[in-house]
Amino acid sequence: MNLLNVVWPAIYVYKEIWQFWFLVIVTIAIETITIRAMLKYSLQKSVLASVIGNIVSGFVGTFVMIWVMLIWHSIFDDIVPRATFDIINWVATYILMCLGSVLIETLAIKLIFKDTIKRLFIPLLIGNALTYAFIAYSMSS
Repeated sequence: MNLLNVVWPAIYVYKEIWQFWFLVIVTIAIETITIRAMLKYSLQKSVLASVIGNIVSGFVGTFVMIWVMLIWHSIFDDIVPRATFDIINWVATYILMCLGSVLIETLAIKLIFKDTIKRLFIPLLIGNALTYAFIAYSMSS
């Protein structure tokens, strides 16, 4: 039970992602546009890169983020005033989950299209940051 307590904010965020499943389509569209504009990929290659990145991130990220959040909470829950559900932990959850998704997507696309992490990171960050911002806004209202 203690294990669940320290990953609880991440579970809430993950639940919201599935509640707003249509955001994955929006994320793919935004990423496709940014990849095409910033990397000069063809439209087909941009869509493929975004779809592959999001599929890999969805499957791998679910398991990776459990461990990332366990590590985060084992370090910081004793420091922040309200422990697991402190606002600092909520913000950290969004940031870590967003950056984790971007990193996983970047690595997947890098392996397939042989591009550099430096070139891929910003276009993928834009799509993911907008998605996580929408989820954060919807959970707070």
